[in-house]
Amino acid sequence: MVAVGIAGLPGSGKTLITSLFVKRGFKPYTMGDIIRSYAEKRGVTPDEAAVLIRLEGGMRAVVRGLGLGRDDRVVIDGLRSPEEAEALEEILGRLFLVYVAASRQTRLRRLASRGREDDPATYAQFAMRDYREMKLGVTALLMRADAIIVNEDKSIEELDAEVDAIVRRL
Repeated sequence: MVAVGIAGLPGSGKTLITSLFVKRGFKPYTMGDIIRSYAEKRGVTPDEAAVLIRLEGGMRAVVRGLGLGRDDRVVIDGLRSPEEAEALEEILGRLFLVYVAASRQTRLRRLASRGREDDPATYAQFAMRDYREMKLGVTALLMRADAIIVNEDKSIEELDAEVDAIVRRL
């Protein structure tokens, strides 16, 4: 089994990088889908759900919600903490962690244009979301990363080549 985890701050391009792994036959699991489902069931915002699900179920609650199978090749989009990485490793074995990074300006621009209900409408909301993500531990995952993709002013072809190089390493 080959398991890849994708981490990074909101707007860094995690979903795009995940799609490039999917293109290579990896089955995708998206942690944000668990958060959005929880938010809908509870009638709260996704930002509130991201905190509540972890308060109620612990730092591994989102991983438990994924319903991971025993697929040969999986990619998990949206890790937020070292505890989530550890939980995935307990279930899947070795996890190859890819951290996706982009500048604050680029991430804010991307979030403003993508149209999700939980995207920040103001810079203050953006800063608070970053703060919450960092408190969860997303930046600690940078220290654990097996590969780092800087998603700043690159073409899809350039990013595709970086993912291709990672897949060859696996």
